[in-house]
Amino acid sequence: MVRLTGGTHRGRVLPAGVPNTARPTSGRVREALFSMLGQDLRGWSMLDLFGGSGLMALEAASRGAGPVVVVERDARAAAMIRKNAGGLGLHVSVRVEDAARARLAESDFVFLDPPYADDIGRWLNHAAPLARRFLVAEARAGTGFPELEGFVQDAVRSYGSTALVLYVRVGTETGVEPAPEVREDGPVVEGEG
Repeated sequence: MVRLTGGTHRGRVLPAGVPNTARPTSGRVREALFSMLGQDLRGWSMLDLFGGSGLMALEAASRGAGPVVVVERDARAAAMIRKNAGGLGLHVSVRVEDAARARLAESDFVFLDPPYADDIGRWLNHAAPLARRFLVAEARAGTGFPELEGFVQDAVRSYGSTALVLYVRVGTETGVEPAPEVREDGPVVEGEG
């Protein structure tokens, strides 16, 4: 069972589960990210370029973000994200497209979690023009994250085998709190707690 970690739907289980093709972001990593960004995202728009399980978009919507847009190229995974959003009563727009070709509007917060084998620098440069305030990427721990023009690399954190990088657009007042760095190699069991 996969549960949301915060917001109005904290503790709720995803009604449709997650696609078996997705690599869902662990609860620990999701909690850490929203500890950095904040728990109240009302007035923020959010774009998730690699929907997968849709968890990051659902977490953002649970914390009040809107509009929330998910791009997912796999139609079955996209259908599960829609089913989970509908079952939870969260407003999430899901687009079945390839992130490299989709024509997208800017958002306050852009999240990307491409396949670990992909070049993260290429995707960060692709996503940077879409991020008005924050750009966050998830990758394999130990990944080197490039500098991005117009952004300050605010934090890189490792959580077991996962790394998160937070870029803040220059001129954005953040109030972003540093999240604790956790180095633990054990698996995260989503249903615990």
